[in-house]
Amino acid sequence: MTIDARHPLPGSRPLVMGAARSGLAAARLLARHGLDVRLADARLAGPDGGPRGRELLRQGVCASWDADDPRALEGRDFVVWSPGIPITHAVAAAARAAGLALLSELELGYLAAHAPFLCVTGTNGKSTTTHLAGALLRGAGRQVEVCGNIGRALCEVAESVPPTGLLVVEVSSFQLETVDRLKPFVATWLNLTPDHLDRHGDFDAYGAAKQRLFARQDETDYAVWNADDPEVAKRRSGDATWLEFSALHAVEDGAAIVDGRIRLGWRGGVEDVMETREIGLRGAHNVLNALAAVATVMPLEPAPDALRAVLREYGGLEHRLEPVATVAGVAFVNDSKATNVNSLEVALLSFESPIVLIAGGRDKGQDFAPLGSLVRERTLAVVLIGEGAERMAAHWAGARLLRADSLALAVDLAYATARNAPGGPAPVLLSPGCSSFDMFSDFEDRGRRFKEEVSRVVAREGGA
Repeated sequence: MTIDARHPLPGSRPLVMGAARSGLAAARLLARHGLDVRLADARLAGPDGGPRGRELLRQGVCASWDADDPRALEGRDFVVWSPGIPITHAVAAAARAAGLALLSELELGYLAAHAPFLCVTGTNGKSTTTHLAGALLRGAGRQVEVCGNIGRALCEVAESVPPTGLLVVEVSSFQLETVDRLKPFVATWLNLTPDHLDRHGDFDAYGAAKQRLFARQDETDYAVWNADDPEVAKRRSGDATWLEFSALHAVEDGAAIVDGRIRLGWRGGVEDVMETREIGLRGAHNVLNALAAVATVMPLEPAPDALRAVLREYGGLEHRLEPVATVAGVAFVNDSKATNVNSLEVALLSFESPIVLIAGGRDKGQDFAPLGSLVRERTLAVVLIGEGAERMAAHWAGARLLRADSLALAVDLAYATARNAPGGPAPVLLSPGCSSFDMFSDFEDRGRRFKEEVSRVVAREGGA
């Protein structure tokens, strides 16, 4: 069976594991191509998958509820694996034992797509860099879809973009565990710090998952590396043409900060684009994200004027240091996308005066101790929520630590503390440093709920 003549599939009777966003998109794509699709998810209750399953059946997808049972593989000849399910799952083990191929939804989208891929991976900054790269290309007049681990699933949009367009894809380590044929035109690695060790086992395995993005590239492709990150630098691999980005020194090919300006090096030429102070995004970390985005789009050769215009106007992403409202002088900021220690550190460093921090959630095996001194220095108080609260508290002795058993209570407690701060009203920052799955469906759900709670405070107190 083929998606097209270039990309054969390993069979015609797929099992799609997981009915979240990427699994649903993969199942619908396969059904459009006439395959006999089974979708397995324990949440599809009832003998026919319930109302959701009946709707999927009308779309050509047979929904099942036996996702935790290897019998879901009966009559199947390959498996599409959703990134939210660990590949240690019993069904994955049974599939491998039976010799069935496991495809990532990312890989399936690649096999179905017509347009070139620009992929961005890394521990932190992926969403901002991916979104900004898409904005830069649109500003240069290109047709672009931004997708993947951000916004819409790749399989939802893969076939809608023509060969003259571009797919700019945020890629996570979970998605890369089950890829084999993915070959991006541009692949960018932003950084590497410990994260998801509960899933990957150790830091080297996590880094090895990221390296899979570059494995199939050749000299016609481009690999973009963070020249300032030693963990990325020592894992450079593949046969693509190398580009770099650096905030510390000039680079021969790529983007760098030189004398306070963004400087591009490309095919022997050098051009200064703009001063870094003109970049619209807040925070020193976003200067590096801007460099990475510019380096990612350089092989498409957008005009410097187009780059300048977008970099000046681009305001950032929802849930990433997003201003929400100001109430009685208290500015609320939504940084729900900060799901690890490094992202939380970046957020704390983005504020010049002490803040009230809301942190916590599902712990991913991270070490919170290195943040102790920064938390004590940069916060007036910390309101801890979720499963990770006690481990955070144990490592942040000396900070003023408060507890809340719900986000609503956390917002009220943070607001009261910030409003009565000794030096006048202080900002309230939601930057959890943990995943959201103990209390919310994902970081976006957590961020939206935070904004709803802030709206409640605005309605009660008045604000802007």
